[in-house]
Amino acid sequence: MKRFFLPALAAVLLASLLIFCIGLFRFDNKYTRALAAEPGLAFLQEDPETPAFLVDGWEYYPGELLTPEDFAAGRKTDRTVYAGQYSNFSEALGTPYGTATYRLVLENTGPDATLALYVPELLCAGRIFLNGVLAGEQGSIEPYKPTATDGVYSFTLEDRTEILIQCANYTHYYGGLYYPPAVGTPRAILRMVSLRLLVYGAACFGTLTLGLFHLVLWLRRRGRPERLLGVLCLACAGRLCHPFLHSLGVPAVRLTYALEDACGGVMLLCTVLLAGLITGMETRRFHRSGAVPVAASLCAARVVFPLFILPYAPDLINLYGTALFVCELLAGGYLLFLAFSGMGLRKAGMHVPGSGMLLCFSAVYGLCVILSAATATRFEPACGLWPAEYGSLALAMGFAALMQRRTLRIQAENERLTRSLQDEVERQTQALRTLLSERRELLANLLHDVKNPLAAVRAYADLVRRGNVSLDSETAACLDALAERLGAVERRLNALQGFSRRERGISGAQRFCLQDFLRAFYEANRPDMELSGQAFNLCLTEEPLYVKGDREQLRTALENLCYNALSFTPEEGSITLSLRREGGWAVVEVRDTGCGIRPEDLPHVFERGFSRREDDTGEGLGLAIVRDIALEHGGSVQAASEPGKGSVFSLHLPLASGES
Repeated sequence: MKRFFLPALAAVLLASLLIFCIGLFRFDNKYTRALAAEPGLAFLQEDPETPAFLVDGWEYYPGELLTPEDFAAGRKTDRTVYAGQYSNFSEALGTPYGTATYRLVLENTGPDATLALYVPELLCAGRIFLNGVLAGEQGSIEPYKPTATDGVYSFTLEDRTEILIQCANYTHYYGGLYYPPAVGTPRAILRMVSLRLLVYGAACFGTLTLGLFHLVLWLRRRGRPERLLGVLCLACAGRLCHPFLHSLGVPAVRLTYALEDACGGVMLLCTVLLAGLITGMETRRFHRSGAVPVAASLCAARVVFPLFILPYAPDLINLYGTALFVCELLAGGYLLFLAFSGMGLRKAGMHVPGSGMLLCFSAVYGLCVILSAATATRFEPACGLWPAEYGSLALAMGFAALMQRRTLRIQAENERLTRSLQDEVERQTQALRTLLSERRELLANLLHDVKNPLAAVRAYADLVRRGNVSLDSETAACLDALAERLGAVERRLNALQGFSRRERGISGAQRFCLQDFLRAFYEANRPDMELSGQAFNLCLTEEPLYVKGDREQLRTALENLCYNALSFTPEEGSITLSLRREGGWAVVEVRDTGCGIRPEDLPHVFERGFSRREDDTGEGLGLAIVRDIALEHGGSVQAASEPGKGSVFSLHLPLASGES
């Protein structure tokens, strides 16, 4: 079913387009809303509030610029044309360039009426006379200065009004009265012109806004579909801006028409490239070496010929027009071929996301190009767009729908990825919790197993000391030192047990005097600190300073700081433990006269695993533990050093309440 869905959708779209075009030909076509006419004479419509168009019955005087005086003298011709019957003057003059006069008498069978004559751009300069009076000019015939502009001229219609239009063209490949004028009340003409500008404004500025809105997307995404669709959208806006240029009376006629033609060529080229990319036909030789070069040449010719060749070689104009007509028919047919052949392929839609939609709109555009070329002198919109312009607008809207669809898909994918990421984070977090719980359990069991032999060693030592065994003083001192060291090991094991239970708070927090604590710490560790010959000094402030914390954790932090300083201090050096007050903080300092710390290493000394010991015995854990203990007590630790002169580690602890 999916294989036949896109062809069925395209068929429905094309059928809808045909119905739409039939409606346009019936209700928005100047040729079907024409005034009743006979040679040289047209009859005013019954209701001038509905604009009607002067299509048929124009007297045609090629090669002459006749004035109202000439017709007052009895000048007459049997040759009549309808507006747009000839694209230029070559049929009568043998050359596309030249002059001509058009004359039509508008007859009124009803009451007198105040009317307005709307004359679309005369190709490319002209004068308009109403009842023998010059009503206005578009550009200048003598001297020749072309202008792309429209004109509205008011007049009062009693019984008859003579409309005389002089035209001159030496610029464009179209010439003369190509677009039928409109007649109606000034309000009706204003309403028609305003509606036309409104339609073109919505189409032009809508596609331009769409293009500018997605400009960043085109620049960031480097895929060919985005670039092609972006250029296509901007070209569509350029193609649809011509009514506004004409309403402003732009004097650069050649450049204006070249811009309009070039935008149409760019759109056709982009559509061919895009359809080939979507269907996979870009790999075929007939597409790569035939269709694409022809479309590119047509695009270039629409710029080069109007600007640089046709003004100086007018004999090529008809050939150029015929070539354009044939190429547009072939291009439209080729787009239909690509669209329907691509929809029939199993791999269609695999090259570009949303390609089925773009293929359908490419088919619509191809058919619109064919219709626009085939109905050049039988259809002209009164208020709406030309068929090719409707097709280009359909392509731009298809692009907008594709971008919106892609945005919704990206949003849905982002939501799915967010949910997946949340689920993955929760799963990983749960796995991490389980792993940490297992590690804490393993660490607790290991600590328990280690504490049992230590308890046995302590029991044997106590048994020897209390067993009335004759011990000399040296042996007794060794037993005392052994008991002290066993106590220190047990305290460390207790601290590790606290970490294993993830006790981030201070479990044994008590208020105590820092002076007494530091003095006891100094006396207990002085023998070991001075064993290698270094001096261990104590400097305390006289003011009692109280903190609230865990004595065992703080003892562990000071031991790490002091013994770390000892390992970097030579035998003749010294280590000083001091205490002072800074505002509401108690500052415990450990100062040494060792080798110091290099400046590049100083910011990293408290990082876990960082070590610069030359014998590679350090594991980088001691100072990291000091930092953690300081943070748990609501304080901090800093390091300062000067290479070759020693280091200072400062432990800041908040004073207990009432002492700050």
